[in-house]
Amino acid sequence: MTILFKMEKVSLVVLRKDNRILLYLRDNKQGIPYPNYWSLIGGAVEKNETPLHAIKREIKEEINSEVKNIEFVEKIKVINNPLCENHIISLFKGEISKNLEDINLSEGQKVSYFTLSELKKVYVVDFLKKFIFQNKEKFSLNKNKKLK
Repeated sequence: MTILFKMEKVSLVVLRKDNRILLYLRDNKQGIPYPNYWSLIGGAVEKNETPLHAIKREIKEEINSEVKNIEFVEKIKVINNPLCENHIISLFKGEISKNLEDINLSEGQKVSYFTLSELKKVYVVDFLKKFIFQNKEKFSLNKNKKLK
């Protein structure tokens, strides 16, 4: 059976030196996938754009902040999810040093940093949350310190 993927997207796990993950709270609007859920910075890959160029553009559009050491982690296939259409996500990680009050969010309600234990207590887009917890060793900035 062939699975059709309608689009390719990019997402970024943005970390601080203390290994907290930056998430944004999606708008609470009907008609969008996962309204009022926390999610990663990201969006659609445009025509003739590489995933790396797309994530850099999305960072500029959504939080207008410098993210250092951006590196590709893995592709995630989102299939048969009732809250969104089939798509592929190129997942990246990077490092940010800004405080929350210095981040200018252009879409969504607000941004916040989370530890993994805090992440368990909030509504996060399910397939992203699952992937982060199953692959937490890939997201630590400090090789000697794992996400907690």
